[in-house]
Amino acid sequence: MNKNFTLGISAIALLASCSNRKGNFELKGNFLNTNGETIYLEKLDRQPIIVDSTVIDDKGNFEFKNHAPKIGFYRIKLNQQNFAMLVLDSSDKITVTGDLRDLGNTYKTEGSAETKLFIEYNDIAKQRDIRLDSLNKVFQQMMEKNPMNEKRMDSLSATFEAPYTQIVETSNTKLTEKITQNADMFSSLMAIQSLEPDKFLGVYQALDEGLYKKYPNENNIKLFHDMVGKMTATTIGQVAPNIKLENPEGKTLELYALRGKIVLIDFWASWCGPCRREMPTVVAAYKKFKNKGFEIFGVSLDMDKSRWIEAIAKDGITWGQVSDLKQWDSEAARLYNVQAIPYTVLLDREGKIIAKNLRGEDLETKLAEVLN
Repeated sequence: MNKNFTLGISAIALLASCSNRKGNFELKGNFLNTNGETIYLEKLDRQPIIVDSTVIDDKGNFEFKNHAPKIGFYRIKLNQQNFAMLVLDSSDKITVTGDLRDLGNTYKTEGSAETKLFIEYNDIAKQRDIRLDSLNKVFQQMMEKNPMNEKRMDSLSATFEAPYTQIVETSNTKLTEKITQNADMFSSLMAIQSLEPDKFLGVYQALDEGLYKKYPNENNIKLFHDMVGKMTATTIGQVAPNIKLENPEGKTLELYALRGKIVLIDFWASWCGPCRREMPTVVAAYKKFKNKGFEIFGVSLDMDKSRWIEAIAKDGITWGQVSDLKQWDSEAARLYNVQAIPYTVLLDREGKIIAKNLRGEDLETKLAEVLN
């Protein structure tokens, strides 16, 4: 279950502005198929905030005049489903064109290198998604044509695994090359989110270095800088940071107290459906390997203590559990840069990280490897 990204959209706040625009910033353009509509300029952060609005004239022309942006993600919006994404800075002079009935697929810009780059990143993602969607349709058709049992399903999945992996890896290669070439561009901050941090840590570090040098006081860049620092501290081969939190009975448990054992840190929550569905696999692994030097350190991202305790009993969890009941603000989750749950980190007997996010058969296979 994914945590909301900092720039995610969840609600709308309306701010009225009576001040004149400052500096040399310009944002204007012309849209086709208009009829005097009002369009809005929104800044995207934890919540989208309307920072300006304007009425399109009878020739399709428009200009926003009341907002001087700082570097960030924005969108020109007709409504919640119809908008054009932009990356704006205070010195930009931008012209936007497109069809008002389908802004997302038709808009073009001049005068913004950041927005141009953002659109290039978006095109890479679209090409990947189109190919994956086509592959998925063929997969579904083959499932519908032939009766499926477990053996046939495994065989079919194995057949499609290679082309699926190739599509994703081709897209990732394009993204890593472009991000590396544009490691000081704000647009790259959005593009890098589709790359797995553990596989592409070097790309994250290069972008962090470029952006933090260029925008040291920008809030999203500071958050990204902090995140990359935590990624670096929790990469495979590093000694895992200690966790000291209370169990349901109020007793403080410490991760470092388990040194000498193979330890699985299991981040989960009672409200997380995927976590609960994965839990029988974790319970089975614990029963199989607990007498061979294996231990689990459960970290819950719950807020409701009673539901946490109820889930422990219902799922048959018998290993140590801790929580500060702060959900995504959990001290431990922040320390390990947990962005989605279930999430696991496997430690060797010296407390070094040897694997991450093991699930299902992969968990048992890895445990058999390190414990036998």
